[in-house]
Amino acid sequence: MFAARQRVTCAARQLPRTARAYASESHAKPTNESFGKGSKLVGAALVGGALWYQIAPRDKESSSLSKLIAKYSSRAEDWEEINARHTKAEEQAGYDRNLFMNGGDSERTVDLSFPEAFGSHAPRNIRAGTLINLDHVVEHYRQEHLKDEEVKARKLERKE
Repeated sequence: MFAARQRVTCAARQLPRTARAYASESHAKPTNESFGKGSKLVGAALVGGALWYQIAPRDKESSSLSKLIAKYSSRAEDWEEINARHTKAEEQAGYDRNLFMNGGDSERTVDLSFPEAFGSHAPRNIRAGTLINLDHVVEHYRQEHLKDEEVKARKLERKE
């Protein structure tokens, strides 16, 4: 690598050097080489014509600008349809809830977070065989629940 670098430097020294001419060394007066008014008008007309062609509406069509505005604006018909769907969903949810809550199922049980709540007790100091059977208590509260449901159903029948 080093030998190749030496050879390149030697060859560069043997090449004849030419004098460089810089633009700053020129003694000519600076000239203004801007585009004329005519070329600027032609360019503006081309760009304006292309934009007008894109924006201008075709036969029986709305313009691109009005399409863009309509895309991001909400219409009353859309909101009316959305509200109608929400109302229908709410009515169906109310009907389903009424069906499940007042179905008249006689086998329904009392809703508890866990059924063992009736028999909860401290796990210490209890001798084996001393726990009581609480089935009669569960049955009592199930009957109370059924009576409450019948009263609610009668009230609903009177209101309708």
